[in-house]
Amino acid sequence: MEHAWLDVPFSEKDEAKAHGARWDPGAKRWYAPRPDMPGLRRWTTLPDVPNLLPGEDRSFGSGLFVDLVPQSCWFTNVRSCVSARDWERLRRVITGCAGQRCEVCGRGEERDVRRWLEAHERWEYDSVAGVQRLRRLMCLCTDCHAATHFGLAEVRGRREEALAHLRTVARMSRSEAEDHVRAAFAVWRERSVRPWTLDLGILTNVGVEVFRPAEAAERQRTAERALRDEQVPTAPARPPLTDFPVSPPAPFTAALPSEEVSGALLGEPLRTVFGRPAAGGGSQWITVPRRTWFCHQCDSDVRPPEIAVASVREEPAGRWEIVPRPCEWAHVVAEAGLPAAQHRAVLVAAATALSTPGTAASWDLNQGCFRVISGRLLDQPRERRRPLW
Repeated sequence: MEHAWLDVPFSEKDEAKAHGARWDPGAKRWYAPRPDMPGLRRWTTLPDVPNLLPGEDRSFGSGLFVDLVPQSCWFTNVRSCVSARDWERLRRVITGCAGQRCEVCGRGEERDVRRWLEAHERWEYDSVAGVQRLRRLMCLCTDCHAATHFGLAEVRGRREEALAHLRTVARMSRSEAEDHVRAAFAVWRERSVRPWTLDLGILTNVGVEVFRPAEAAERQRTAERALRDEQVPTAPARPPLTDFPVSPPAPFTAALPSEEVSGALLGEPLRTVFGRPAAGGGSQWITVPRRTWFCHQCDSDVRPPEIAVASVREEPAGRWEIVPRPCEWAHVVAEAGLPAAQHRAVLVAAATALSTPGTAASWDLNQGCFRVISGRLLDQPRERRRPLW
C-alpha cells in the first residue's frame, strides 16, 4: 500500500510523531499510517518541486572550495526566505537528485560519526548591479559543508578538521590550502562592505513562496547573536600567576630597516593574532616544548626555541599543566596577514614573554598584556598525522 506522504520540517518532527506520523527510513520521509488523519492535515504533502529548477545551472560551482557568504548577506539565504515546509520540499529533492550522497566527496549519511547530508546554496555575485543571485542548490555532507563555510568552522573551533578535509578532497598541499583560505577571506572582506539584493528567481516559478528578508541592520544583530551562541564554551580562567605589559626595551627594527614597531604599537597586531579562538575554543596559549616535535601544519620536525600552540589546564592540587600541541605557532601568526614589521615584532614579543622555561603565555585581550603562567610541561610524542579516513 502506498504511503500518504507528509511534508514535515525537521523542527516539527516530534510534534508530527505525537500526532501519529511514522518515519520511512528507506525514503527518509514521514507519512500518515491512515489517509486523512485530522492531526496530520497541516503537513499534507504539496506537489514536488522539479529536479531541475527553472534557470538552475547544475554545473555552477562544482567541487569543494571555501565559499563564504558576505557579512552583509548573512541570514538572507534560501532557508530564511521560505517556509519550513517549502524548505523540506527543496531539501528532499536536493538529496534525492544526489542519490543520497554528497555531490563533492561521494559519501553518504553516517549517524555513528555524525555525518549528515545538508543542502547548500551556490551564489553568483553581480558586483555592478549589487545582486546576490541563486544559481544552484546542491547536496553536501557535514564535512564538506564545514569546509565550505570555513569561517563558521573556525568559530566552532573546528578549523583544523575543516582544513584537513579540504586538503584531502581537493588534493591540496598545506600551503595551497592556506593560500586558498586566505584568498577566500580576501574576497569575503571585499564583498562584505556593501549591501546586496537577493535574487531567488529560480524558486518563484515552482510554487515556492519567497518572503522578503529582514533589513540589513536586523540581519546584523541576528548574526551577532548567532555567532555568540556558536562560540565554543570554556571554563572560567584562573587568575594568571604573572601579568606584564609588552614593552620591548627599545623600538624593534624589523627585517626592513626603514620599518620600526614600538612596544606601544604592538597591542593591535597581538590582538589580531590572539583574537582568533583556539582549536578547542577559548584563548590561544603558546609555549616552547623541550624536545624536537612534529608540526602537523607543515609536516616537518620543529626544534626549540620555536614556539608551539599549547593548551593549559589546572590540576587538582592547584598547579598548571601545559600541553604543547603539534602545531608551530608561526603558522597562526602567518594566517593573520600582518605587515612584515608587525609580523616579526609579534614573534619577538612572544619569545620575550616565554623567556623563562616551563611557561605558557596568552594575550589578554581586555588588559592588553601577556598572561604568563608557570607549570608542568608535558611534551607530546613525535607522531605523524593519521589519514582522515
